[in-house]
Amino acid sequence: MAKKSEDSLAFESLSKALADVVAIADAGVSSVVSKRIRKGLAEHADAIELARAATDPIRMPLTSFDPSDPKTIGRVVALALLAQARVPLRSIESAYGSGVYAIYYEGDHPLYRRISGTETPIYVGKADPSDSDASTSREQGPRLTGRLIEHAGTIATAEGYAALPEGMHRIRLADFTCRRLVCATNAQLVAEKHLIGMFWPLWNSETKACWGMSKHGDAAKTRANKRSPWDVVHPGRAWALDPVLEDSLSLEQIRERIDENLDDAPPRTDHASLLEEVLAAFRQEHPDLSAPLIPPLGDIAGPGDDEAGGQDD
Repeated sequence: MAKKSEDSLAFESLSKALADVVAIADAGVSSVVSKRIRKGLAEHADAIELARAATDPIRMPLTSFDPSDPKTIGRVVALALLAQARVPLRSIESAYGSGVYAIYYEGDHPLYRRISGTETPIYVGKADPSDSDASTSREQGPRLTGRLIEHAGTIATAEGYAALPEGMHRIRLADFTCRRLVCATNAQLVAEKHLIGMFWPLWNSETKACWGMSKHGDAAKTRANKRSPWDVVHPGRAWALDPVLEDSLSLEQIRERIDENLDDAPPRTDHASLLEEVLAAFRQEHPDLSAPLIPPLGDIAGPGDDEAGGQDD
């Protein structure tokens, strides 16, 4: 009998090892062991694919462009949003369409001085269509401009609050600009997530620094006992002024979180460089190095169910 080659013997050993693992699983194991087996098999599957590529004289591409991949959709929509002109937030008028938007600050509030006038938005959001099956802007309804008009009203309410405590600083609607993009139904979902991870805007709840601007208020009977950081910094909304409410964070804690967030995610200052950053993610000469969506502030506590105003949306 001819002697088996080294590679044949190696594959026989590999096949036997895999059969042994399957036999162990078939014999009945705990959920912990079962999970460990699945994890080990996944790791070895990756190792086998790497070995396969290493022995193939024909090179594999580092990435493959997939228009249906949620990450690709997020990048494309984000790029399209960043291509739009910035306009005054107070100038928005009702128009059909749902989509995504970014709000920028250009004033002199001390908490936001580092992002003022930069390409880093203070808030990004999405506006879902009125009908989840909408195929036209008219069917989507005037949702995108509706959200921006709502946010403008919230800021105007804080601006007009007459009893601002001494030492606190007022925000002005005139200091805000925005970009908006009407897009196909459902594209806004992945785009918002991508934009948040790209900028970590200070007012987004995921950033965990100064959330609460997009709360709508709730009925007194369902009111919780905490005031959002946004309402601590920018008082004025009647339902958030209730004296029984406690601050979720102190002004100093909010300031510290904002500074820490911006230290780790510095503001973008150049529009051309920002567009290049988005375009670079499409290039295939490098592997996809997309980072998981982990906020700069890590696992520090963020919005809780005990806050007045309901959930941020």
